[in-house]
Amino acid sequence: MTTIRILLFTLCIFSVAQAEVITDGSLGARVELPGKDFQITPELGQQFGSNLFHSFQQFNLSEGETATFSGANSVQNIITRVTGGSPSLIDGTLRSTIPNADLYFLNPYGIMFGLHAKLDLQGGFHVSTADYLRLQDGGRFEARTPSNSLLTVAPVTAFGFLTDTPAPIQTHSSKLSVPAEQTLSLIGGDLQLVSDTSLIADNSSLIPAVTSESILATEHGRVNLVSVATRGEVIPTTHDLIVEGKGGTLTINNTLVELSGNGGGEAFVRAGQFILDNAILRSNTLGTQDGKNFSIKATDAIYLRGINSEISLVTASERNTGNIVIDSPYLEVTNSTINTGSILSTGATGSINIRANQLFLKEGAMIATATPGAGNTGDLNLEVTDLLSLSGYYPGWRFTHGQPHYNTHTVIFSLALGTGSVGNIVLNTKNLEMDYSDIVADAFGTGAGGDITVQAQSIRLTHTSGIGSTTYSTAQAGFIKVRVAEQLYIGGWYPDINAISLGRVWINHPSFIGSGSQMGTGKGGLIDLQAKEVILSEDGFIGTNSWNNSTGDAGEIYVTANTIRLSDGGNITASAERAGGGNINLFISNLLYLHQGQITTSVKGGLGNGGNISLNNPAFIVLNQAQIKAQADAGQGGNIRIAAQQFVPSVESVVSASSNLGVDGQITIDSPTEDIGSQVLNLSANYLNAASLFPRSCAAKIADQRPSEFVRPFTLVMRPKTMIAAPEDTRASSYPVTMHYKWFDQYR
Repeated sequence: MTTIRILLFTLCIFSVAQAEVITDGSLGARVELPGKDFQITPELGQQFGSNLFHSFQQFNLSEGETATFSGANSVQNIITRVTGGSPSLIDGTLRSTIPNADLYFLNPYGIMFGLHAKLDLQGGFHVSTADYLRLQDGGRFEARTPSNSLLTVAPVTAFGFLTDTPAPIQTHSSKLSVPAEQTLSLIGGDLQLVSDTSLIADNSSLIPAVTSESILATEHGRVNLVSVATRGEVIPTTHDLIVEGKGGTLTINNTLVELSGNGGGEAFVRAGQFILDNAILRSNTLGTQDGKNFSIKATDAIYLRGINSEISLVTASERNTGNIVIDSPYLEVTNSTINTGSILSTGATGSINIRANQLFLKEGAMIATATPGAGNTGDLNLEVTDLLSLSGYYPGWRFTHGQPHYNTHTVIFSLALGTGSVGNIVLNTKNLEMDYSDIVADAFGTGAGGDITVQAQSIRLTHTSGIGSTTYSTAQAGFIKVRVAEQLYIGGWYPDINAISLGRVWINHPSFIGSGSQMGTGKGGLIDLQAKEVILSEDGFIGTNSWNNSTGDAGEIYVTANTIRLSDGGNITASAERAGGGNINLFISNLLYLHQGQITTSVKGGLGNGGNISLNNPAFIVLNQAQIKAQADAGQGGNIRIAAQQFVPSVESVVSASSNLGVDGQITIDSPTEDIGSQVLNLSANYLNAASLFPRSCAAKIADQRPSEFVRPFTLVMRPKTMIAAPEDTRASSYPVTMHYKWFDQYR
């Protein structure tokens, strides 16, 4: 319905618009102004204090035409309306010779700006399809019912709408800009800012060079973009923009909204549905003033689409950027970027704060904050009521923050490349789902690593996804704190991806939650995880490791859960290659089950000691082809303490605290132990016809044509005489089946 309304409006305006500027006679004589250079003098309107009011029957400008407003230097606001019932087409130049005066242009029947539309103003520009303007002292300037107006000396304080279908505002390949430190406002029904040519961004630098026929710009000023779909008022304030009622549709396509300059600028976007499609909303902070904020709110949904689409605050000076605030029930970012950053400067980056019911990041989308210099990176705070989903990767090369990336994962990240510290990442959601995606807070320089805090009801990480904080120098990696009310699942790697993303090379590194040290002397951070159930599968791991050339020790891991299951290479690790291993402390109330999984704090080389492993008081610890190792090379092996009501190892499992050249660690097991290996009897591999062992039923005797069924080979686990298997138990025994199997079943 919105698209149809826009098309009808476009056809209507092109069919009726002619080059004409005609006053309506309500504030003076009715005059049809002549020529291509329309002179709008103060005598054609009325002045009240610093307000100069004009009223027109028709107002249209064609290519090459100019409408020039003039008046006394005491005028601060030129306030105009169009009352004739037809939309306005502005394809020429709007000009004012009054120093620093703002121009208000009001037509409740619709407004369109064409390819040749330009602004040559001394102050700001506010264009709206509102029905009236409310003045601060109670005065009103009515456009739909002019006779109800009450003109006063007070400034404009609100844009008022009296219908649930306000007329649209469109820009078609237009270039609209106002002077530095001024405000540019588009406030109406559906807003459509589009260009007939593509917006092209040079991704080799953080500030893209843009070629576009559609630009909205103000240097170190303010942009208000508002789409409304109900009755009510739009009220701009000093640091906010209040919209009463439901928003309409705001589309920005192939358009640059630019607010860069000394101190950067601020933007307020309000709509029901906001679509940024192959378009850029940005402010680069230059000069000696701190940057300002972006505030984006939608009552229904926000969509960012296209590799060139971004919402960006960047500093290129010693000053800091502002913050980005986004609020919408539904936010979908596809192959696009929301970021704060800096370019070889000492300025700090601002925070990104997002609140939504559902947030989807897709196909290499990024929410990011990064700095290469001495400035700190801002925090990333995401409050998602229902579902936070990260999925997919961008299948090709692109440049982000000066680094080339291939097959870039969908990411949420905070990076510091210089001496600045890494900002923190805080995620609160009901469900977190990650697939081909990462959440990282990495310190490549000497600044402190960033912490990651995640709180959710359930978390699922698959296909090389990770939550991690890594240090590449002297800084300690950040802490990771995870709270999961129900299940945490980590598993799944993909063999066809060879991706270079955020300094990491992904070749088959499994899904993970980790805080580690890659190079330098920095230590891995602490991981504190609580969940009802933890499942690590297909090489998925929880780890705080010291890799590559790092001499920093691995960090520590604390996991508290009812049940922990490690299978098919799933592991919990605080290991090191050249430094000391970290400690692992697991607090389990019910079951720790390792099937081809491992828990390790081993050290592969050097003098570092193996870390300690403590498994605390579950009802069951069950090992099946599993490994628990705290080994060392030249250092001392770590200590392993196992305390459980029942400890059930298998003959293929390994529990080791040895050292190759140093002193072995100690292994303490505080539990009754069942060695099931000594009780296993392997039977013949020959199939046994079980039909002769059981009485045949009547149905079986009737259906003689049915083939015989055979019992497959199975492993028999010896049990006490009080628990002899019945003859009808023809299924193969599955591990683990022991004298405690009934107790085990209730915890599986």
